[in-house]
Amino acid sequence: MFEQNVGNSIFKGFNDRSGIMLCGYEFGFSKYDQEHPEKTIRNEGVQYTFSNKSAFFGPRALSWRYDQRVIRWFELWGHKLNRDGNGGGFEKCILQTNWCNTDGNKIDSDYHEKLLAPDQLENFVTHIEAFEPRVIFFLGSKIIQILQDGRVFPLFTKVVGNEIQKERLHFETRPFCGRVFRIGFQGFERCTIISLPHPSGTRGLSDEYISLFAPEICGILTEYRQSRGF
Repeated sequence: MFEQNVGNSIFKGFNDRSGIMLCGYEFGFSKYDQEHPEKTIRNEGVQYTFSNKSAFFGPRALSWRYDQRVIRWFELWGHKLNRDGNGGGFEKCILQTNWCNTDGNKIDSDYHEKLLAPDQLENFVTHIEAFEPRVIFFLGSKIIQILQDGRVFPLFTKVVGNEIQKERLHFETRPFCGRVFRIGFQGFERCTIISLPHPSGTRGLSDEYISLFAPEICGILTEYRQSRGF
């Protein structure tokens, strides 16, 4: 069995196959949490969802900016996450991971060089093979670009099927009074990808802008829920 690089529990029959994968660059606690490890507890053996990590990590988990923003986005998209205990089936279908199996506050080197390093590429592909996600949120704009690389794409499509012609990689923007970002969409036979800016590391990113994509993203999540019977 490979070493799982995941940020919440694996629930059999939910996120172990055909789940919703949240994929960022790499794991990394905030500088405060790194400097004060005593503030974060770990209750080994306790199952916990992405939307409620407090059962495992304690109350500090409820203040982590990255997590809280993604949770807020789900609500803006019309799919508010149940944070009572382990929630329901939909919450258990979410699996947090990262392309890289490293830890850090930010990537200082070249993104392509880091993510395409053989060990990091293997980490990503192995997790796709193991969990076969039905929906993937790339949380970092560089990830979708790196997926198209010839060293990655064939390995990815071997698991999720061919790209759907009418849903090939495309980017969309919305008129907005603040900073505008491109949101990417890409469809495959057995997987749909949504590419978003990094939730906590992107300057000028507003929840109001992300909410403008609610019709498209809500539709994808609604279709997923219906297919899973939630």
